[in-house]
Amino acid sequence: MMLNVENNTDDETHRRALAVEGAMLMLIDGLAARGTISADEAEDMLRILSKSSDFSAARASGSLRIIDHLRRLRGGDGQVTPGA
Repeated sequence: MMLNVENNTDDETHRRALAVEGAMLMLIDGLAARGTISADEAEDMLRILSKSSDFSAARASGSLRIIDHLRRLRGGDGQVTPGA
């Protein structure tokens, strides 16, 4: 019985962690796209998230591609924040 409760708690914790990570990825993408944060800042945050696990790295890779495109659209300047 106790093992079942622990497994349920672990599953719930895992689901919540994935949800928070997904929300963070969306937030970082959105802030960078609006120019509220720079591409360099977004990339730094995404690199931190991607270091937590291989699965997180895979999830962050799409966002890192978006940030790379934004950087190229802004003339290669990773520090510019046009919407700030």
